[in-house]
Amino acid sequence: MEVLIVLIVVGIIGYLFYQSLPNPKYQKACSQLDLGDLAEAKSIILTIFEKHPDAPAKLAECLFTQGKQLNSGSEINAIQLYNEAIEIKKRLPINASKNKYELVEAKAYFEIATIKLKSAISIIQAESKVKSLKENLRFIETATKTGIEKEFTDLRKKHLYELTEIYFAFGIQCEKSNKLLDAIQNYSVAKDYASQSSNSKVIYSSSARIGISKLKNRQHVDANILDAVSKTSIDYRRDFFFRYAKKLLQDKEYLEAEKIISNHLNFPSTEIDKLKNLLKAKKIKDAIKKVNEINYNIDQLYENSFKVDDVKHFYENLDKTIDEIKTVIPTLTDKLRQLKPSLFNRLLTHYISEGQFGNAIVLIQKYPSFWESIELLKNLGICCFGYTAQGKITEKNYQTIISNWLTTAYCDSVFLKSLEETAWDDEYTFSLLDAIGSNYQQHKDLPGNVNYYDLSDSNVSIGATQRELLQQFENLLHQKITDDSLLKIATDFYMKEKEAIQKVVKILDTIVFFPSPYFAKTYNIHNKIIEVLDIDFKTYSNEEALQAGIPYFSQSKNIVHSDSAVYKYATANEMVLQLIKAIENENLNEIKNIVADKQKSLIAEFETINETIEDSIYNSFTLKIKKDDENEGLIPLMNECIRFTNQNDKLKFQYSNYVADLCISKVNDDKMTNFKALSLMKNAYLFSKENARICKNIITLIRYNLSDYLNNEYKNINDVFATIEIIRKNISKTFSDNNMELRNELKQIDDVLKSKGSSVSKLISKHYTELNEYGIKLQKVAKTYLEIIK
Repeated sequence: MEVLIVLIVVGIIGYLFYQSLPNPKYQKACSQLDLGDLAEAKSIILTIFEKHPDAPAKLAECLFTQGKQLNSGSEINAIQLYNEAIEIKKRLPINASKNKYELVEAKAYFEIATIKLKSAISIIQAESKVKSLKENLRFIETATKTGIEKEFTDLRKKHLYELTEIYFAFGIQCEKSNKLLDAIQNYSVAKDYASQSSNSKVIYSSSARIGISKLKNRQHVDANILDAVSKTSIDYRRDFFFRYAKKLLQDKEYLEAEKIISNHLNFPSTEIDKLKNLLKAKKIKDAIKKVNEINYNIDQLYENSFKVDDVKHFYENLDKTIDEIKTVIPTLTDKLRQLKPSLFNRLLTHYISEGQFGNAIVLIQKYPSFWESIELLKNLGICCFGYTAQGKITEKNYQTIISNWLTTAYCDSVFLKSLEETAWDDEYTFSLLDAIGSNYQQHKDLPGNVNYYDLSDSNVSIGATQRELLQQFENLLHQKITDDSLLKIATDFYMKEKEAIQKVVKILDTIVFFPSPYFAKTYNIHNKIIEVLDIDFKTYSNEEALQAGIPYFSQSKNIVHSDSAVYKYATANEMVLQLIKAIENENLNEIKNIVADKQKSLIAEFETINETIEDSIYNSFTLKIKKDDENEGLIPLMNECIRFTNQNDKLKFQYSNYVADLCISKVNDDKMTNFKALSLMKNAYLFSKENARICKNIITLIRYNLSDYLNNEYKNINDVFATIEIIRKNISKTFSDNNMELRNELKQIDDVLKSKGSSVSKLISKHYTELNEYGIKLQKVAKTYLEIIK
């Protein structure tokens, strides 16, 4: 009985002791909080505030919950409770859970900021409301936001939204009081707040009112606000655009004013009618003045007393002049357009006669579709030759000059035009038989002294003249370009452009204008060449046509439709170049991106690329191997390329031998484990199963790995046997013919077992449970040997 009493007393004491521990007390406080007994929960938490890491957070939660439970009208008391929760941070024990506390702290800050926002909104006086909202924004900036960052962001936007409306109202008040600078300032602030709070309505309205206020104040208005003004209310739009049109008229910007009236003020209004009449009167007045100027200029032009600079100014501004008067005096515009060629010829003749070839080239290039005029092409060639002879080629203009020259030199029509315009007093004729700018008998309507007959003493070769001019131009490049670096890039460019034209001329017999690639892409006529090359390929299946199209292919500007054979061929060719570059840089990820399945099918479409890609990749890897014949990083690159190419026997042979050499070298130098060597050699073997050297090496590695297994060298033994199993399933005749090393190894195991009264056959027949750990290993090795050599 006494024992029972003692046990009961001890139990009671133990229970009381348990109840006094921090954990049980914390759990009890949590239960009280869940039941809504906040006072009891707080009381308990206070006793373990410094003892339990979660107690401070739970105390803050109690205070926060008390604040939330207060009715509307008790905001001051609620803020006091929230502040008490926040104040706990100042006395957090070292062991306290800071993260848990900050979650509650952030909620307390949020509730205080929300109450303050409601209070600010209720303020009637605008200036006081602004002050209160800005103070609360500063409070939000310094508040802890852990876990509820989005809620704080939304709350901040609500403040900014309120400020947006207030400052816009301030702007309206100032504008009504004619305090325009203050109005602009307030609208700008409103617009800034509107952008931050996603208030698009006020963004557009503020833009409109800023513009209106500036126009009222006779300030400049940027045209970049027109789009925003167009999205605001109809009243604001009409007000702004009416004032803006008036300002443009005052500034004599009649064309812009006309656009604004036509696009934004197209509704019945007497005020707008006045603007239209004013515009019309202004335009008539200015047109009359302009006509007098034009008549004077024309008189000077016909009297040949017009200075070249005046002719140039008149010519360059002619289109603008036509636009200015066409709606007022439409009959004069046709006469002005007819005058343009005369002005052009006057300038061109002057520039050429004075040796100002640079000015002449620029003038010709600005002429619309100048390449369609044989006369202009002829003059362009003359100017480019003369410009080069003057030694004026630079790094900035060499492409333009060279491509222009080659385009004109390969245009037979330029030479025919010269022959047609030349008066001959002898019996010489000229043959197009070997002309460089066309295939046989392309041209029709030839001049009387031009034919396609065989060459003779009296029947002169046009082609010889063309080639002589090309040679003279090439000589000029070398004579006049003194900078070696510029000479190299210029001559390289020349040869590439020349070769490109020659390829196209050789293939096509349907067009007579062959621009160089740079020329064609500069003036957006490269697609015409590509279209004709596409037709040639579809007609004759001649991939030379596609190869000729590559220089004319533009990837970034005016891309040919993807149905184009040239487009596909150029894409495939570019992909091969990128692949070679990725190999050179040993960029495996780039190679994987390039060798997608659709790219593989694209390569297969073109025989010339499909047949040469393996050699290109092989040569690239050969260079890499020469630099470093123990570079394991090449192996995954090779794997990807072998998988990608349709013809890959050569690559497989290269891969197998490289891996074999690398593995043998590194295993012998103890720089590679037997298992890693076996793993790498597995693919080498699968790619070259009838290669005797590869078979012998992998057989040796199989033996090494099985010996390592018997000697407890492996943890990843399952990977070893999985690799061997793959090899076993792919045993070739050459492998079987060379597996004597494995047979001998198995015989040695059998001899050892026989010396101990057993054999391989007996070992294999034994049940797993009858063997010790080494016996199990030996049994697995013996079975593996038997499966491989059978």
